[in-house]
Amino acid sequence: MPKLAKYLIFTFAASWLLMVIGIRDYENAGIGGKMTFSYAVSVCMFMPTIGALIAGANFRELGWKPKFGKGARYLLIAWLAPTFFQLAGAVVYYIAFPDDFETAGNFVRDIDRDTYIQCQESGGSYAWYVIREIFSSFTSFYILPAAVTGLGEEIGWRGFMFPVLRERFGRTKGVILGGVIHGAWHFPLMLLMGYEYGKDYIGAPVLGLFAFSIFCITTGTISNLLYEKTHCIWLCGLFHGAVNSAFNPCILRADGHYERSVFGPMDIGLVAGIPYMIAAFVILYMQYKRDESDFASLSEQEP
Repeated sequence: MPKLAKYLIFTFAASWLLMVIGIRDYENAGIGGKMTFSYAVSVCMFMPTIGALIAGANFRELGWKPKFGKGARYLLIAWLAPTFFQLAGAVVYYIAFPDDFETAGNFVRDIDRDTYIQCQESGGSYAWYVIREIFSSFTSFYILPAAVTGLGEEIGWRGFMFPVLRERFGRTKGVILGGVIHGAWHFPLMLLMGYEYGKDYIGAPVLGLFAFSIFCITTGTISNLLYEKTHCIWLCGLFHGAVNSAFNPCILRADGHYERSVFGPMDIGLVAGIPYMIAAFVILYMQYKRDESDFASLSEQEP
């Protein structure tokens, strides 16, 4: 059996089984069930690593040595770009849907009441609360465990799967196919419990599956770039963790119109994800032109 087939069969079978178990306990077992669900999802994020190991990936060549010097700019991209894209996407979304923008904090009082009350008691304004949330999205301790669990996925998606897809289908098709595969890995959570968008959004459930696949393609393009430029798998893990822990622009969303979640304001939305889409298009276009130039140069050198 081909290595890629082994990888995909194990990764999807093991992960989807854990997801189904976690969702069952989440819905039927109260607080304990929610904890079980959280643990199950966390374990799922390491299934791509185990799948790569089973498939026979050469872990020594994944790129474990951190890159400094010229690689420092890629470290900054992995660390800071997710917050930038989240903010840029939120701006695009709230321009497109201005009636969803709310500075009174209606939404945040529902999802993080205690933290907001503490902010008020300490004399902080709502604007200060938002600024603090933005700043903490790339400075809080949470980004470290998020990077570790992100690494559990990236060893499989980036370190093992993408090189195989690139060799077989070329870079652009490999990125697109890899993003669709990565997105599909999340589908049981999305279909069974409304992960990411809920269950009552516009175009549910198909549009959400499409939107999340686009998100995985665009973020995968950036992660692939980081890996190709540095051959350091740690940066992919950091980028993945930074994406997962980036600022939540829903704290600026007014009550109502939750059916628009498939469009934003999170960067997984089709409208809020436009900055990611533009960046991915530019990266792929520049890589295509560079590959085309290299091919032309090699052709000229042949006798």
